[in-house]
Amino acid sequence: MNVGGKYNWIGQPERLVYLGFNWSGNGFWHQFALVDSPDKVWCEVLGRYLRLIEETKEHP
Repeated sequence: MNVGGKYNWIGQPERLVYLGFNWSGNGFWHQFALVDSPDKVWCEVLGRYLRLIEETKEHP
């Protein structure tokens, strides 16, 4: 995962921006924002679930 990189949950339409691995309340989480709202955390993911996220492929 690269900070600022574009990702999505496999098979899902939401396009995400990776914000980094940060402390959030009860531990460290990988944080993502929606592409349209890049400054607001949209979801937080434990490392073991990153396998369910793929890099977004750009369409020509």
